[in-house]
Amino acid sequence: MAVWDHWHPVLDVSRLAQRPVGVMLAGREIVVFRSAGGAIGAFDDCCPHRRMRLSLGSVSEGKLVCQYHGWSFDCHGAGESPGTPKLRAQARAYETQVRHGWVWLRAAGASTEFPQLDGAGYRFVGALRHEMQAPLEIVLDNFTEVEHTPTTHALLGYEMTRMAEVETRVDSTSDSVRVYNSGPQKKISPAIEFLFGIRTGDLFVDDWTTRFSPVYTCYDQYWQDAKTGAAKGARWRNYVFFNPITPERTELATFAFIQPSPAGGWRNWFLFDPALKWLVGREIAFDKQMVESLADKRPDIDGMKLSRFDKVLGMHRSRIETIYRGNADAPASEIHASAVV
Repeated sequence: MAVWDHWHPVLDVSRLAQRPVGVMLAGREIVVFRSAGGAIGAFDDCCPHRRMRLSLGSVSEGKLVCQYHGWSFDCHGAGESPGTPKLRAQARAYETQVRHGWVWLRAAGASTEFPQLDGAGYRFVGALRHEMQAPLEIVLDNFTEVEHTPTTHALLGYEMTRMAEVETRVDSTSDSVRVYNSGPQKKISPAIEFLFGIRTGDLFVDDWTTRFSPVYTCYDQYWQDAKTGAAKGARWRNYVFFNPITPERTELATFAFIQPSPAGGWRNWFLFDPALKWLVGREIAFDKQMVESLADKRPDIDGMKLSRFDKVLGMHRSRIETIYRGNADAPASEIHASAVV
């Protein structure tokens, strides 16, 4: 098992027009293109002939044509030379699917399951892409704790003065880690309260599960009445996929869903999808700023003084190594409760 054996969302399909597009995943440069018939091909972005980047080429008659010597490749990576017709070549190809408006790929012949994005009862708002200058583990750390929300986020999170009241629970299986958080919603603008049908002081619940084939987190975010516990307001469901580009860079692909509040300020929610998508992007941009400002971005956690919100850091690292990277002999790095204050 290797990183490329898992399905990853790598490209907004709308970017595939007349020319191929180059992407990178775990240090591999990969070219993606669409033939005239609509089939999508993906293979290593390096011509087997003389190593030219195939993403600099063009698409003609359903094949990707290398700009250097004109060799052409079909969607499965099978190539031929115009100058030596009997000569054949094979680029390393990847399986592809298009879902939720994005191209997903994995290594040819891999047997991993496709991650299921369950949007039943929700409306799909859109997908967003962000890139962060930090390793996979460090980026995931930021997105799987709520202690930073008072200082970093404008909408989703808790008040600094009431963080001690926030309940946090961790449950794990061999291939997943779930975190449940509940506490008083931080102060937000009256317009946002009106839109979402909530009020400052309502309980904000941030309930997520992280899985590792590939590495992604499903966030269920909603509000409850602080006195009765009754559900109120809108509900978010966001899927965030963490794609390592290089050991120092990570790409996020976010698929945002919303379940509008019957008591919200606007009934025709679909008219505000661009604004809702902007809100999600803005919150992630705040995360990006913090993550990229870290003084030390090494993935290891040795020497850190960890809080009760950080119990998952070791759990994530052990599962990334064994499930995602396929290193069965990787040392365990679980953080036990006794090691966390």
